[in-house]
Amino acid sequence: MLRFWVFILVLFINLQAKIPKDTLIIAVENEISRINPAYSEDHDVLINLIFSGLVYFDQDMNLKPDLAKSWKISENGLVYDIFLRDNVFWHDGIKFSAQDVKFSIDAFKNSKNNSPLYVNFDNVKKIQIINPYHIKITLDKSYPAFLDALSIGILPKHLLENKDLNTAHFNEHPIGTGAYKFVEWKKGEYVKLQANDKFYRAKVKTPKLIIKHIFDPLIASIELKNGTIDAALIDNSLLNIFKNNPKFKILREKSVDYRALMFNLNNEFLKDVRVRKALNYAVDRESIVKNLLHGYGTVAFHPLQNSWANPKHFNFFNYDLLKAEKLLLNAGFTKNKDGIFQKNRKELKFQIYAMSNDPLRVSLAGILQSEFRKIGVLTQVISKPAGSFDYSKADSFVIGWGSPFDPDFHTFRVFESSQDSDLNEQGWNFGHYHNKKVDDFLLKARNTFNINERKKYYKDFIDALYDDPPFIFLVYLDFALVYDAEIKGIESRILGHHGVGFTSNIYDWSKQ
Repeated sequence: MLRFWVFILVLFINLQAKIPKDTLIIAVENEISRINPAYSEDHDVLINLIFSGLVYFDQDMNLKPDLAKSWKISENGLVYDIFLRDNVFWHDGIKFSAQDVKFSIDAFKNSKNNSPLYVNFDNVKKIQIINPYHIKITLDKSYPAFLDALSIGILPKHLLENKDLNTAHFNEHPIGTGAYKFVEWKKGEYVKLQANDKFYRAKVKTPKLIIKHIFDPLIASIELKNGTIDAALIDNSLLNIFKNNPKFKILREKSVDYRALMFNLNNEFLKDVRVRKALNYAVDRESIVKNLLHGYGTVAFHPLQNSWANPKHFNFFNYDLLKAEKLLLNAGFTKNKDGIFQKNRKELKFQIYAMSNDPLRVSLAGILQSEFRKIGVLTQVISKPAGSFDYSKADSFVIGWGSPFDPDFHTFRVFESSQDSDLNEQGWNFGHYHNKKVDDFLLKARNTFNINERKKYYKDFIDALYDDPPFIFLVYLDFALVYDAEIKGIESRILGHHGVGFTSNIYDWSKQ
């Protein structure tokens, strides 16, 4: 009922509002807590707008020079000579130089800064400033994802030197070298930006930009329909509002963003691989894509399906209830009079957590509960707001990951044993998954420069995940970008987690 009245309220607010042609208002789902690249491995929208990396990815996901104008990599993959642009200025007018690059990498590595980026820079052995626009970086191990890692925004040394990065005033009033300058942040509502007239890579076509934070997809669709925002990623269930309406265009964009059920390996039942395999066989993924996503996605079987590391052939769990029940019988479970599997008089039952402010995840949790009940497994769905519970303590959790960059980025941090969140505060291995084969293949893949060898190691990694599944991989999401038909310059690309990347070329967007 509350959501209904919110709907009505928004419907009548600014109903006839017209956004000026010199301004774009874009809705995004998530609001970050600090506008600082050190705390945004996923390349948040604001980070990409305000800051620049040494390299960037074009719309075809090819690496291109950004703050760096060129680079040379030694044959052994250990030494990077990076030559920087000499015509770049920070938004406060100070000139950018190699000092900023060295400061940033040192900051990302420094454990005191609690940056999730540390794992991408912990191989850095030495940084030498050859001159203000030439920097030499030496790694202690080959790390082919290093160039991809250098796409993260560079920080200004002159503003952050000797400051505590965790709490710096800078995090709420950022200064970068990117296409847009920070103007104002009203937390929970919006961030105002203005074009950087000294942006070195292109002329920014729209002078004013507002990033509006709207978590509820229904509210975003209403605001878009009312003309109070110009563009947003819209839930596929709401697209009929915009289809066949000449005022709007819809761009369907593929992503690497997958949804899965994460198992907690500390759970007495879920630590048994036979139980985890049985539950994998119990899920009809095709039905989820068809009936829940309305075709806006694809079936997921492993974490690298939309990556160059995806092998041509791999093992996967099909929908097979007989196999699921057989595995549970082999694991020593029997069905009681109510048709529920039990062992030592204890019913096979666990909790499924989902973020209450993410309708898709809540729906997935409900579907999984129904699927598991068909084979005699009981679950309790617990829906709570994001951040209000400890993911690492939940029996299971509807999780989402996926990076469009090097396959190391959302595999090593998520599945490797040293990244167990109980052992490492910055780790993303919330399910406490430990597998020596997985560790070995991920380490070899991240420290081997030959791409064919890397493909082999990632194939081995995927096979090892099948043999000892930490997740039930469910679906990969497609996203629908709905925007005012007057906007020109929008281009498609493969998107990251939560659709990150849909504004990657926003400096080319214009209603002029």
